[in-house]
Amino acid sequence: EVDESIPLVRVRDLYTREVELFKDLNTSLIYTVSICIFWVHMCLGWKKLVPADALQIPKDHVKNVTYLGWIAATAVVSMYLSVVWYTYFAPVL
Repeated sequence: EVDESIPLVRVRDLYTREVELFKDLNTSLIYTVSICIFWVHMCLGWKKLVPADALQIPKDHVKNVTYLGWIAATAVVSMYLSVVWYTYFAPVL
């Protein structure tokens, strides 16, 4: 049952657009390369940021905090890439 007193709101079908984009191998590869560049940027930036005096991380902890940051960056990148490649390999509904 549709309530006619509520105005109709048009929305974009993001799922269909995502499937259209990521079913193309070239688009998926370009996206993957871009995300990998972003990952390298995060890791190098984190390595440079952690020893900075502004963060006040004790010298003994810098190495461990750097590794934790790299693990977090890898987790974020893995989530981004899993969407692309799952969409690429999944059957179209």
